[in-house]
Amino acid sequence: MEIEKKDIIEVGEAVEALGLMMEGELQRIDLQLSQLSKSIGDVLSQEKNLEDEIYELKNQIQETKELLEEFQAVVSRTESRISELQRTWQDEGDSTSEIKDDFLIIKKDLQFIRSDLKEILESREYLDKKLKDFQNRIDGLERERFV
Repeated sequence: MEIEKKDIIEVGEAVEALGLMMEGELQRIDLQLSQLSKSIGDVLSQEKNLEDEIYELKNQIQETKELLEEFQAVVSRTESRISELQRTWQDEGDSTSEIKDDFLIIKKDLQFIRSDLKEILESREYLDKKLKDFQNRIDGLERERFV
């Protein structure tokens, strides 16, 4: 059995075709790896952004908590003043100047309460919006993960 030049050429062409096919597959694999790397980078970037936003949200929640504690203190003080005013009114016959002063203090406290309530409501709306945004982003990340 003798090897002919024609057989050598066919083997050479087959090896060349196989090489081209392997080169194409390697390019396709390289492209897929590049896309995967980009996707992983995007996910890591989104994770970092979420961490930053969660940190900001925690700070906002802490500020709201402090505002609520201040609000509770003002309400408590106002309640105490009203109770004291009721006792004073019952115990003394004519203490109108003290009562007027107490009413002015209560009025100022109520103005602070109204201002604090407005701030609390704005904080709540902001936090509700942020929470909804986070939920949507988490849902999106979960959908991407399973695609």
